[in-house]
Amino acid sequence: MISKNNVLFNKIDKKDYFIYIDKNTNRGIFSPYYRGMHNAFFYDFKLSKCRIFHKNAKSYSILDLSLDGKKVMIVSNDANESLNNKLRIIEIGTNKILLEINYMYIYEAYFTGNPRYILCRGKEFNLINTFVYDIVDKNVVSILKENIFISNGCFYENRTFFSYPSTIEDNTINHLNFLTLSDIKIAVDYTDIKISKIYLVNKKDFALLDENKTIYLYSNKKIYWKIDLFLLFTSEYEGGLFYLDKKIYLDTPALVKESSDEEIISSMVLFRIDEDSGNLEYLILPNNIKFKKFTTMFGYKIIDTAGNVFDVRTNKLQSFPLKLYR
Repeated sequence: MISKNNVLFNKIDKKDYFIYIDKNTNRGIFSPYYRGMHNAFFYDFKLSKCRIFHKNAKSYSILDLSLDGKKVMIVSNDANESLNNKLRIIEIGTNKILLEINYMYIYEAYFTGNPRYILCRGKEFNLINTFVYDIVDKNVVSILKENIFISNGCFYENRTFFSYPSTIEDNTINHLNFLTLSDIKIAVDYTDIKISKIYLVNKKDFALLDENKTIYLYSNKKIYWKIDLFLLFTSEYEGGLFYLDKKIYLDTPALVKESSDEEIISSMVLFRIDEDSGNLEYLILPNNIKFKKFTTMFGYKIIDTAGNVFDVRTNKLQSFPLKLYR
């Protein structure tokens, strides 16, 4: 039994990378959490090949990879760009610029399941909006009624839909359709909930995070179970979630210290929740590495922000040569 007083979640530092790997194309993007600190790059796992998109690979950050794995979305990191930066869609292999937006400051941008549209959050004339941008006609076609962080929501059904928590109504989820641009609200039939983040579970259900204090499984318009993190841990959980093999993982590992009669034993632990029962479980990670925030990779492998690769079924540890490209 792990005592809640002895759990300390690991933090992101300046050496760590945001990593997104597309399992369908075997391609991934690697971008420093601290923009401009290290090189941002694209990696083809089939060919074991790295690509950059400017001679100075620290001058930009990669925001997203297209669904077909053939394009990236990058944003410039110039310190002098206090008002506007440059968002570009670049073709992998040719480095051809397919789109450039340079009249606003873009914070987030994602490809969608509609090839005409990208979803962005940006600032223009000191006004921050989340909006849908038409890359063919090169204009904003829809502005969301609520200014939200895109990373707090989730895409599903090949990114043709995007669900995000309402910032105005506590127990409300918004669903944006990129085929019709309709944006509807659905109230969650559970009054004591303030949804702050939404994660996709098993391609059809949602894990709802309530201000990092409680996790709910939402399926068929019902709450099936909840886990109160504030009752389990004294340290606040600031990470996110990911889903793998019928388990909902807390993506940030924790250092757990337990006392025995003779010594204090430290273990690195990754917590997870069983999808069906809602029971909290944990994996004990190899103790010689300070693991950071994980994301899914291939099969049952997960990769952390430092390039450590761990198989949750076999407990086998590998590594991605992040230092080689940093």
